[in-house]
Amino acid sequence: MKEKTSVKLTFSLLQLQNLIKRDPLSYYEEFQQQYEHFKAQLKLFKFDPQEFHENFADLVSFLAQVSSCYEKDLKDFPVELMSILREYATVLQPNMRHCLVKALILMRNRGVLSPTDLTTLFFELLRCQDKLLRDMVQVHIVSDLKKINAVHKNQKVNTVLQNFMFKMLADDNKSAPRVSLDIMIDLYRRNIWRDEKTVNAIATACFSKDNKLLVKAIHFFLNIDEKDEDEEEKSDSENDTPTLREVVQAHKVNKKTRKRKKVLEKAKQLLKKSKKRKKNHETVNFAAIHLLHDPLGLAEKLFARLQKMTESFEVKLLVMNFISRLIGIHELLVLNFYPFLRKFIKPRQTDVTKILMCAAQAVHEYVPPDSVQELVKEILYNFVTERNSSEVITVGINSIREICARCPLAIGQDLLHDLAQYEKYKDKNVTMAAKSLIKLFREINPKMLQRRFRSRPTEATKQIDSKKFEYGALSAKSYIPGTENLSLDPSAENNDVKAEDDEANDSDGSWIDVSHSEDEIPDEEDDESEDEECEEEDENDDDEEENLGTTDELVENGVNKSKTDVVDKNKTGKKAKTKTSENVEDEKIKAETISHSRILSQEEFQKIKAIQIANQVQYAKGKKRKAESMTEEPGLKKTEVVSLKDIERLHKRPKADKETRLETIMEGREGREKFGKKKEKNPHASKTKKEQKRNKAFMMIKHKVRSKVKRSFRDKQLALRNALLKRKKKH
Repeated sequence: MKEKTSVKLTFSLLQLQNLIKRDPLSYYEEFQQQYEHFKAQLKLFKFDPQEFHENFADLVSFLAQVSSCYEKDLKDFPVELMSILREYATVLQPNMRHCLVKALILMRNRGVLSPTDLTTLFFELLRCQDKLLRDMVQVHIVSDLKKINAVHKNQKVNTVLQNFMFKMLADDNKSAPRVSLDIMIDLYRRNIWRDEKTVNAIATACFSKDNKLLVKAIHFFLNIDEKDEDEEEKSDSENDTPTLREVVQAHKVNKKTRKRKKVLEKAKQLLKKSKKRKKNHETVNFAAIHLLHDPLGLAEKLFARLQKMTESFEVKLLVMNFISRLIGIHELLVLNFYPFLRKFIKPRQTDVTKILMCAAQAVHEYVPPDSVQELVKEILYNFVTERNSSEVITVGINSIREICARCPLAIGQDLLHDLAQYEKYKDKNVTMAAKSLIKLFREINPKMLQRRFRSRPTEATKQIDSKKFEYGALSAKSYIPGTENLSLDPSAENNDVKAEDDEANDSDGSWIDVSHSEDEIPDEEDDESEDEECEEEDENDDDEEENLGTTDELVENGVNKSKTDVVDKNKTGKKAKTKTSENVEDEKIKAETISHSRILSQEEFQKIKAIQIANQVQYAKGKKRKAESMTEEPGLKKTEVVSLKDIERLHKRPKADKETRLETIMEGREGREKFGKKKEKNPHASKTKKEQKRNKAFMMIKHKVRSKVKRSFRDKQLALRNALLKRKKKH
């Protein structure tokens, strides 16, 4: 009977609910009756809150549906529901608790409740041992805050909820801090609570006794990725591609020789490397780490906890990675961290490559060289020795290269010379790793290398400051590098760009006569035969150049035209003279006046970049082996993250063991028929003579075997002759 009456009551409430939504005034008396009935059921419910009261649940859902129609009459209704949840939250039956929470969420979506009161109540409900309830609450809080901050940031609501949520991180119950941390991370990634207050609150979870909170917080700081791929592609196409086109167009206009072709190929390689490294740098943006208020205090506290930590090695490695990231990004001085890492730098240590990655990340220019040199020596003694395998030596040299890229003073000249000797090692992986280390020091500080390891200096080698490689030295400039190649009159620059565009448009359908002056005559080593070979390859070169970009307008002879003040003094002929110190000072004065007098346009920045790339491939005049220093290559910018692939990079695939070869063989045989052609035999066919001989007893064929064995050479000759004659008769 009770079930029938409850079904009737539910059906009547649904009918009444639909009628009230259509015309609230006409059914006001019926609503009053149901509300009085709810008050009576509420008293009965409070006597026994542990059981599920179906009539009470139906009345709660009914009143929540019509709450927007009778706001004045039901102003105390949400308060009563919230008081029930606060008093009996842990005692309520799960279905009853879900019913009350759904009613409150419905009234919040209809605008009856304020967000602060409801959200604070929901955070208190996170203490309940109910996973479905926690998921429901988490989804509602995130969606509700997203709606509140959709048009503009509601700072008043955000501050109240943030303060309450930050208190929940220190709650004794484990489930409440976990859910609150998940909500804050989700809101940060959705760009709703993307401020310093949220980041520093999440950082407090790193000191929680709960390991799950620690791991979640560290993963948030290490694995956040907020850059949109479309914006990256747009920025790359705007910045890098026009520069590449200008370099190619400069080669297209000039006369084709082997020497200029090599310069073009080198410029293409440099541009591709800079574009790759720029993409890798931009795809990972650790903005959360940059917003920390006290990174030094956070790193020191985490390191103190790491030394006493008894958790698994994976958790320790995660904390090491976070500390090293903090030290590298904020350039902190935590000198006790390097001796701690030295204990784990052994070839047999589990995940030793990740530890080497942490060592490279924790190094920067302001670390005292003594601390870093001890770390490098530990890697040398344990990895770069001939008793180890070639893969271990390669990993050691790669990790030393990553450390030296961030701190050039981490290695001495003698140790660098010893590592450079591995250039002629028997294994290709080791030789390539040694060559990459040599190439690094050619670009940042070639004086450290011996004379035979230095490359031929370029025009860019004269622009670096030798004091830069002293500990603690700063090389600040009062001008924008490269502006000395621009003209003092900005209108002249714009006229040059327009003239270049007109020339490029005119050259689309007509021939251009390119005359060369005496200074531009090719070198003696570039004879006529070489010119003819290069001219035959022009069609292939032109196809490649068109593939690099045809959408935008090419700046014809962009590099040579934008270097009117410098290139004219440094022609490729033998009679060209080197710059004097007076010219260098004049260029500095010119660069300062341009940098201080006007704002540079995007086209001027592109010209500066094209000139810098051309300087890196254009050899300097004078002695071939003399190189004061090297400029910073655009592709050698310090990145916040050390890639594990750079340390584990093997240029040659190692030989597989017997077990791995057998595994690949067995994998290839899966789903394949057996090798060879199946011979179908008739089961009713008679046996052949060979099969009959196999089944015969040995005593039956004994005399035949003996006769064959004891035959003389003459008998064998006769038997062979008879067999050949017999075969001839058959054919």
